[in-house]
Amino acid sequence: MDDKSFLEGYKSVLDSKTSEESLANFARWEPGHGQFKFRHPWKQYLMIGTLTRQCAFRIEALHGYMNSEIQVPQEFRRKIQELCTKMSSESGKALKALASAVKTMTYPSSSVKSHMADSKTAANDLKTTLKTALLENSDHLEIIPASTVALLLVEIITYTHKIAESVQELASLTDFKMVDPTVAPENPQLLNRGTVKPISDTDSPHVAVTVCGPSSPALMADHPRSNAAELR
Repeated sequence: MDDKSFLEGYKSVLDSKTSEESLANFARWEPGHGQFKFRHPWKQYLMIGTLTRQCAFRIEALHGYMNSEIQVPQEFRRKIQELCTKMSSESGKALKALASAVKTMTYPSSSVKSHMADSKTAANDLKTTLKTALLENSDHLEIIPASTVALLLVEIITYTHKIAESVQELASLTDFKMVDPTVAPENPQLLNRGTVKPISDTDSPHVAVTVCGPSSPALMADHPRSNAAELR
């Protein structure tokens, strides 16, 4: 994702309060239909929106720090870089799964708990690392900018947890559909394509079978000519 689309993404969340409240107000007056029954918990949607904006505010601040020229001691950078990357990745995956759950009106997938647990573990490790660095480094001014970035990530993790709890509550209040991860999709994608054709330049009663996977080279095999067919 480039910087422009990233900025448009979270800034659209920052400016969404008025439109969300208007839509929720209109929705309250609609007759019950489908899954949107009488007394549908529209206020819970507004709660999720509020928490999402709070999270977006932290992302905006984080983006500002990331684009500034911060001079950080290499040793300190090395200690926190992996943890910060882990926190960003896991919280991002969790938010994406939560957004999908609200959009499709299904219970959040089990992967959300896993991502949240991993992000929380990384956040706790980061806090310990920061405390140790403050004790070991006499020049605190050198590590304050990077520490601020790390603490903003910790706050983003905190709000991601709050969003997850609110989405879970919404799912319970509205009887979101349960998705069984063991059930295969109704129309699975064809994984392999191929063709079967006679070998015209030989007298052998065989045909050439070419099977092409999505990311693998073609595979060749011999079969009796009577089985000649074309696979689609």
